[in-house]
Amino acid sequence: MMIDNVKTIEELDAVLQLVFSIFPQVTDGTYKYSRDFWIDKLNELPELLLYAKDGDKVCGFVLAWNDHGTITAVTVGIDKEYRGQGIGKALMLELERRVKALGYHGIALGAGEGAEGFYEKLGYKGSLLIQSEKYSIDELKALNTEYEVLYTNVYEGKINQVCLRLPKIDRELQRKYESTFPGCSTQMVFGKEF
Repeated sequence: MMIDNVKTIEELDAVLQLVFSIFPQVTDGTYKYSRDFWIDKLNELPELLLYAKDGDKVCGFVLAWNDHGTITAVTVGIDKEYRGQGIGKALMLELERRVKALGYHGIALGAGEGAEGFYEKLGYKGSLLIQSEKYSIDELKALNTEYEVLYTNVYEGKINQVCLRLPKIDRELQRKYESTFPGCSTQMVFGKEF
């Protein structure tokens, strides 16, 4: 097993082929992190575009970028045949090593349901990100009666965001937001500072 960073467009295409096979929903044309996006990142910080390879087969990846001074790991995945072998952990630890070597002080990422425990085991702290184009920040904040508000933000000038510090995952609160505010999205986000 070898872990390295993407150095050529051909390597990037091989990694993206695995990304799109694991996450087919991102191929609908509306996904922000397109091939062109990653080509730009290849020219900026290729050290953060990591992949694992077994022989000639790409079997895992973590793709990260510098988002205004914060390193954001956008997508992490392991081929089905290779899961449970420590490849995801090895990729994340290599990403952390490289982020530190580049002088950055942390990593942020979003996690799909079921992946949260993986990040917690690696020392990442979770919070709940609530987003809506339709409902105001004040409306989103009003539904929460239990957790500290870490920050509010208007993303790209149109998406209202509220982020809550959660000591543990609270699916009931996530579902409450999604049912109270139709079209609202919730996601566990994680961060680790060095």
